[in-house]
Amino acid sequence: MKKIFKNLELIITPIFNLFNYKKIIFYILRKRGIRGLYKFLWTKFFVFAGGEGTGNWIGSIFLPILKLYPNLIPEIIGYPQVLEIEITTKCNKKCLICEHTYWKEPNKDLSFEEFKKIISNFPKLKWVNLTGEGDAFLNKDYLKMIEYLKKRDIFVALVDSFDLIDENISKKLIELGVDTIYISIDAATKETYEKIKIGCNFEKTLNNIKTFLKLKKEYKSPIPEVYFRYIVNKLNVHEMPDFVELVYSLNKNLLGPGSRIEFTGLLYFPEIEHLFLPKIPDELIKLTIKKAKKLGMNISFVHPTHPKNLQPMHNCIAWQEPYIMMGGYVMPCCAVLMSNKRDFLKKYALGNIFEKPFKEIWYSKRYIEFRKMIVKKREKVPILCAGCRAYNTIDREEKYGISDKI
Repeated sequence: MKKIFKNLELIITPIFNLFNYKKIIFYILRKRGIRGLYKFLWTKFFVFAGGEGTGNWIGSIFLPILKLYPNLIPEIIGYPQVLEIEITTKCNKKCLICEHTYWKEPNKDLSFEEFKKIISNFPKLKWVNLTGEGDAFLNKDYLKMIEYLKKRDIFVALVDSFDLIDENISKKLIELGVDTIYISIDAATKETYEKIKIGCNFEKTLNNIKTFLKLKKEYKSPIPEVYFRYIVNKLNVHEMPDFVELVYSLNKNLLGPGSRIEFTGLLYFPEIEHLFLPKIPDELIKLTIKKAKKLGMNISFVHPTHPKNLQPMHNCIAWQEPYIMMGGYVMPCCAVLMSNKRDFLKKYALGNIFEKPFKEIWYSKRYIEFRKMIVKKREKVPILCAGCRAYNTIDREEKYGISDKI
């Protein structure tokens, strides 16, 4: 009987999600037409890797099947239709938990011409996350890049601290039709927030968010959907229940049907390892869930435990979402970032998109072998994936070693 209900749930869930999104669906159809709606729904249904703003509605049905035959996954996914791009490495802040605070790499912007060159390599592009180890709004061409994507009806997701998003920028983001914005706050009080996000102002950030939501209401725009990302560490773990209440106070009805708060584990490196919290206290989890249920807020916990407790590496499909690092270096996904080892990443990059077309890189012998190696259970671990914080690579490293070539 449980199996029957589970199967029914897999069928009903996409239908239920469509119903919840009816307002957004009609809005996009009116503003962008059939092509725009197709790309939006494709992102919600079929992006399996779980990128920002994606839904994976159909993935709940097909992913368990695909994982039974992992060697088929690279062939089924084919040439990438999703992409992440680092926009800048400039930042005017010194956030305590960010690698940017500790590195010595020169700050640089991605130029608009470089951006267009990257996009031209992906003719069937449907989803882009504009991200990076810096504040993207310090790049003077950032809004121009977003506009370039939206003219092609590409689903655009942003991750931002909302430090620089003033009223004028908010208007532009709504007018352009950005689909999803993830807001990174990491605290529920001024004291904790400004201790972690050095250079940010708590009141300014909240006022920017409130202004943005007010403008969404004035424009009668159901998008961008707004998500919140809270990076859990020893300094802020006690404020998790209060953060749920804080987000609720901003006006839950303006956030979007898919909105949620993601309590995410700290991706640590030696300089900030002392802030890493291996386990959230059970009592705090219970209090946070209780508060969320009372207020009708969606929350999720993506918190790292010991690497051996993570999913096995052969279940990974994050590699379908390439990440283009500043300078054109091609990474297999974003999980290898935020480790404060930029020189290592450049050395072992899968290629450089400014030196060779991405198609040649994607179908190169090394990249093909990389994709095959990922999904095998009895195989070495690709050097870029060793020590992954999203999947368990340790078991394979211990049994089969690390490949220094792939």
